[in-house]
Amino acid sequence: MKILIVGSGSFVFDDMYGPGVILRSVVQWCLDTQDDHKKTIILSYHSSEKLPEKKAKAAEILNEFSALSHDIAIEFIPSADIASVIENGDLASCFIAVPDQFHALYTRLCIENNCPVWIVKPLTGNLVEAKELQDLCKARNGRVWVDYHKRFDTSNALLKTKLQADELGQALVYSVDYHQPYILPTQVFDWAKDVDVFSYIGCHYVDQVFYLYPDAVLKSVYTSGVKGQVFEKTGQFDCVLANLTFQHGTHTLHVPMNVGWSNPKGSPTKSLQTLKVQCENGIVNLDQTRRGVQIWQDDGVSEINPYFFCKIKDIFGRYRYEGYGFESVKTFLDLVRTDAVWASNQSLPTLNEAVKTEHVLDAVKQSLISKR
Repeated sequence: MKILIVGSGSFVFDDMYGPGVILRSVVQWCLDTQDDHKKTIILSYHSSEKLPEKKAKAAEILNEFSALSHDIAIEFIPSADIASVIENGDLASCFIAVPDQFHALYTRLCIENNCPVWIVKPLTGNLVEAKELQDLCKARNGRVWVDYHKRFDTSNALLKTKLQADELGQALVYSVDYHQPYILPTQVFDWAKDVDVFSYIGCHYVDQVFYLYPDAVLKSVYTSGVKGQVFEKTGQFDCVLANLTFQHGTHTLHVPMNVGWSNPKGSPTKSLQTLKVQCENGIVNLDQTRRGVQIWQDDGVSEINPYFFCKIKDIFGRYRYEGYGFESVKTFLDLVRTDAVWASNQSLPTLNEAVKTEHVLDAVKQSLISKR
């Protein structure tokens, strides 16, 4: 079995806030699905200058799992060879973890070569490309999965269960406050000038609207962009305030969102994310930052979300990775391995679901452009 990972950046390996999700999750899945087949994970790289460092990191991760003794190997290819590897037709699946502007290119290659593909969110950040991929996927029966991993977060599943059970009546207002440190776009990400913060992280909670109400339709958009140090460095707004209105059935849902690169360098967490859902018969507050785990050290306090992606010791004393970040990878690979039919109940983060979010992201972009 061969699995290709296009990209070898922070979400593949790691960043200053913790371990990368993709490579560790793929290795964990390989270990969990023991069979007689050798598993080869192929990683692409852009710069040969950093290749020795990436090879050393990959070997470190395999050693962390003691995976060398389980017929799991990691190989590297230059980005110029990605197309030929996909076109060879012997891949079990492909993961795409590169900047948004390259998503359409590699996703199209995968669909055309019948290779199931998993993509970091958003689908493309470009509505025209997203619709073209949707048409191609339909024509070729493609299997495309977009990593809207919050669909696997138990707190969001609980909210959906409560709303479907009609315990709280209809949701009236779905308020989102989601921020990350300003140093990410100004000092860490070299592609920040090409991606606005609403598309980069706000897309998660737009997707959540469609997770809760698959028939929701965007009716109105009002936005305001906040300029500060991020804008000075990248040309992208520090913060986006968006008031969205959706219609589902005969009901209206108001979605005010405050999304930005506003947190200071010394923030105790990478992502500050809180929700308030006002319903006809009650309110649901979801603090998706403070999950009950704090680590105090001499250099500060860290707020840990162990439910996203975390290395733990299981009941048998074995180290493994768990969390809803892992579940997104695991569920995709399980479906690929068993060749199972993907559910059509709109719960899985398929391409068709992701295109709904692309329409909203485009509307927000156009609103912001009109006010610059």
